Amino acid sequence: MKETILIDTNEVMKLFNFSLESLRKYKALGLIKACAKIGSKDLFDKGDILIRKKIIESCKRNEKGLDEIIKYIKAYEIDKNIEFEFKNFSRTKKLLIIEDDESVCEFLKTYLMRAFFVNELIIFCATDGISGIKIAREMPQDLIIIDMVLDVGMDGSSVYKELIKDPRNYQSKFIFISGNFEFKSKNGIFFKKPINMKKFVDKIEELIDLKKNQAKKAFY
Repeated sequence: MKETILIDTNEVMKLFNFSLESLRKYKALGLIKACAKIGSKDLFDKGDILIRKKIIESCKRNEKGLDEIIKYIKAYEIDKNIEFEFKNFSRTKKLLIIEDDESVCEFLKTYLMRAFFVNELIIFCATDGISGIKIAREMPQDLIIIDMVLDVGMDGSSVYKELIKDPRNYQSKFIFISGNFEFKSKNGIFFKKPINMKKFVDKIEELIDLKKNQAKKAFY
């Protein structure tokens, strides 16, 4: 089990080489967050703060603006296991997989992470429709992959209808997957399970303007 090391405001200021005013600004923007409080004293998880520091500094090195920094921090907060290549935040697309079978969700995520460059594609996973909608609202996605047969709560069709009502998802592209029936929409592409992964990756590359990482072998 990972040990949590708590640090106070002064130690955070030293790590960032910040003034108190700068720290307050970053806290107000949600870029830095305390994990505990004793009386009026904020305490921070040192491991969490160091990752946030790496993300912020990498964005600045690559001349990313505040909106981009907030986007990466939000991505980290949604999924603490997201892999970043801190040397290069050149361009990033966001992809959400809504699939109730955790093994399928993990396979798709692993496959796509191998097929594309780190940082070019940030992948989120949700194992039910409500969680997927929540992620899409917090962090608008470039592409959303929806399993049309979801066992818990809303089915894929209901999730899709809810997503496209939200202006934050107007620019999102969609891929629908199912082994039971075909789903058609002018806003998306359908793939029948079992998925032809080469065609699947090619379509993602086309839909959100990515380039495959030819140096890595996916599982074609």
